[in-house]
Amino acid sequence: MNLKIVSIIFLVVVSFVLVDVTVGSLADVYSDFSITGAGMALFLSITGVLFVGTYIILKITTDKIRRGRSNGIYESKVRKIVWAVYYLMVAIMALVILQMLFFSEYYTNLLSIAPSVSYGLATCLMGLLAYRFFTWFKRNKSLVVLLYGLASVSASIYVSLIAVIFYVEIVVHQPALTTQKSPASFPDIEPGFEQILIVSLPQILTASTFLLFWGGTVTILYANFSRIGKAKFWILVTTPIIFFLGTLISLFPEMQGALPKNDPNSIIIPVYITNFSQVIAIGLFATAFVIMARAIPHHQISDYLYITCYGLALFSIGIIATVSGAGYPPFGLPTVSLVGPFSFLLLTGLNHSAISAAEDSNLRRSIKVSARQQLKLLDSIGTAEIAERLEKRVLEVTKSNAEILRKESGIEPSLSLTEAKQYLYEVLDEVKHKKESSNGTPNTV
Repeated sequence: MNLKIVSIIFLVVVSFVLVDVTVGSLADVYSDFSITGAGMALFLSITGVLFVGTYIILKITTDKIRRGRSNGIYESKVRKIVWAVYYLMVAIMALVILQMLFFSEYYTNLLSIAPSVSYGLATCLMGLLAYRFFTWFKRNKSLVVLLYGLASVSASIYVSLIAVIFYVEIVVHQPALTTQKSPASFPDIEPGFEQILIVSLPQILTASTFLLFWGGTVTILYANFSRIGKAKFWILVTTPIIFFLGTLISLFPEMQGALPKNDPNSIIIPVYITNFSQVIAIGLFATAFVIMARAIPHHQISDYLYITCYGLALFSIGIIATVSGAGYPPFGLPTVSLVGPFSFLLLTGLNHSAISAAEDSNLRRSIKVSARQQLKLLDSIGTAEIAERLEKRVLEVTKSNAEILRKESGIEPSLSLTEAKQYLYEVLDEVKHKKESSNGTPNTV
């Protein structure tokens, strides 16, 4: 996988997704610009870049899975479904564009069909990811797998809820046809049940999904603490939470200032602050996986860490997009249409990354247990010959356990032989310290 080329494509796609999300979220504010030639050119550019860029990233990802050891029957079926949804989204986007070019209008219901299919796929894939994590957790009781499993459940519920909201707001509140003269507008939200369903519940699910993903990522970072270093660890742990607090501005109107309601800035500023705070927090999450990938060079898991970065960023930013304003042209639709394929990238990368981290933790545990067992048999670590024999026996057990884990999950641990040896000597030093303390011997190490 040519990481440099893929990373450039990813950055371009993310940039256009941000533009699409921003204009779509403010469809009523930017309606005068959208109907101009420049607005239409921007919409066509966003659509082209997103679909071509996503195709390239998907193709590289699916090719890697096909060549990998974890390629099974269900992976093959999932790939086929993802590609089928992708081409269906291409057809829907082509239909919308052709209607606008030839008739200066489009069927508004297409804005509900696309997210229903795309978000339906994302719901299923996040559910599948949760199932895989919980199945693995039953066998290995890994905290990182548990947290990511819960995050996947929360994300699945959130995505399915947003699909329902889009359907209701488009089918019930928007006209059957959207033309250049149709005013872009977001449906009013009535206090009570509707406000809870459309505003409060998505906010709760957003927060829970973020915090669970954050917890899982912190756990993976901690497992790779020696690889990434203390400074990077604390930066990557704390800064996402700080920026995520910026999303709370939508919960507290008094934080938004005293601008008049008829002032466009009263809408634009909170949307920009909320969206970009969330984007920065997500970007920091994604950066964490890149840093870990660079710390594990020349290993198959490093590629999956990069895929996790791509999937996490595109999926998390993509679900911010909205088509509820039904603008002309429908900004937000290109991103919404690709949320399903984005979730496939997250499924592929995070499944391999999290389980590999769990396997590393299990291997470290087996090294510690094996070292202590061998020490009881050898009774002493005072000579170089005994230490060498101990290292050989423990590493043989480690290799055997690594092979067992690989067969169980189809994923190889990232812990290298050098790192296993380093951890073994850390365990030996720890045991030696305890032994000297219990015997009352001064610690000279």
